[in-house]
Amino acid sequence: MAAILHVVVTASIFLIGHYRLQPGIFDENGIGISFAVDGVVYRVMISEMASVLKNNGVGAWLNLLAPLHCRLYSLSFAFLGNILGHNILAAEPLNLLYYLGILILVFWLGNTVFSRRTGLMAAVIVALWPSFLVHSTQLIRDPLSILLLLALLFAMTLLLLRTLSWQRALWISIASIVVIATFWLTRGNMWNVILIALGITTALLVIRMLRERRLLLANALLLVVLSFTALLVPSLLPSVRFSGTRVVEPVIAIGFNSTQSGGWWSKLVNEVRRRRSAFSIYAAQRSNIDSDVRLNSATDIISYLPRAIVVGCFAPFPRMWFEDGTSGHAGRMLAGAETLFMYLFYVPTILCVWNNRRNLAVWLLFLITFIGMMSLGLMVVNVGAMYRFRFVFWMLVIVLGVEGLRVLKERPLHMVGKGAERSLHRSEPTQT
Repeated sequence: MAAILHVVVTASIFLIGHYRLQPGIFDENGIGISFAVDGVVYRVMISEMASVLKNNGVGAWLNLLAPLHCRLYSLSFAFLGNILGHNILAAEPLNLLYYLGILILVFWLGNTVFSRRTGLMAAVIVALWPSFLVHSTQLIRDPLSILLLLALLFAMTLLLLRTLSWQRALWISIASIVVIATFWLTRGNMWNVILIALGITTALLVIRMLRERRLLLANALLLVVLSFTALLVPSLLPSVRFSGTRVVEPVIAIGFNSTQSGGWWSKLVNEVRRRRSAFSIYAAQRSNIDSDVRLNSATDIISYLPRAIVVGCFAPFPRMWFEDGTSGHAGRMLAGAETLFMYLFYVPTILCVWNNRRNLAVWLLFLITFIGMMSLGLMVVNVGAMYRFRFVFWMLVIVLGVEGLRVLKERPLHMVGKGAERSLHRSEPTQT
């Protein structure tokens, strides 16, 4: 059903663009020029790469400098371009694979951390999420990067909730190394999320071993392999955005590079300032928040953190829901409706965390969500860009919120705290 829905939505968007029914929103190739403008540039690059592959062979195609997601899309264009044209229809096989993979991982997360019912309901909500569904049809890197990040988080939940055998740890290590390397090639500018997630997982695994009073060697070795890979990958693989442009080294990784001059804090401040400046020049200036704020020191960053939490979690604010934006009044209204929906989901999310406060995987998902959205509020001043980056964190909120709604439905509010011991029993590690 999800696959049919995605194909129908993709075909509908292409027809709307092809017949110019909404010329200010979609171009003739079905690309959202108002909300996924990167796709316009990417489509030209993908089309050229597909032509090089067909006319000059694989060798010339491999020598081209291009983002990984464009290279993958060019394969689809090369095989289907002559039939469907160089548009979103030719990219649908890959986009459909990403979309279904994301739904499967959302289900696995909910099923592993909570129950099958929670995982299924969370996957259904994500599948029907209007803005994510539309974005998943575009020629952008977000669907692939979301898929990869969810896959890595799923591996971390297994590490925290299971007592892994050496064979299972080996297979998860191999798959996770591939995921980490591919994520760096896809979205290197969010590499700090991976490093923070590994740091949180390390602390939680130590807590688990202290709680159980035993050394989980296979789990610990798996975490060491993942951490070592995450620290080495940025220096071994070039992460390309556009032809000849390399992604800047991640902020946290700077601390491990002895060739960098200056302190760790100064590098962090410079990186925050650089990224805020980059997002301030977006064409949709009306969608910017606090673009006039200058964070020139560590003190400025620390003092701005409460505001960054508010922006990251609650933007666009209600006053922006009824304004005209680059995607029109209807686009703003849709974003407002989705944001209001997430406002309501924050309450059961907090209830879920409290009720499952002894479940280490719940803390992993919650802390990644909180720190991720706070970081977006700190570095991204354009709401449209923030909205896209926040998809993966809101998916984690949906998983937690669905479980919170289940708890709230089954027990009165004053009985919610008494479910913590039951959640501990559910999350006890088992041999796999």
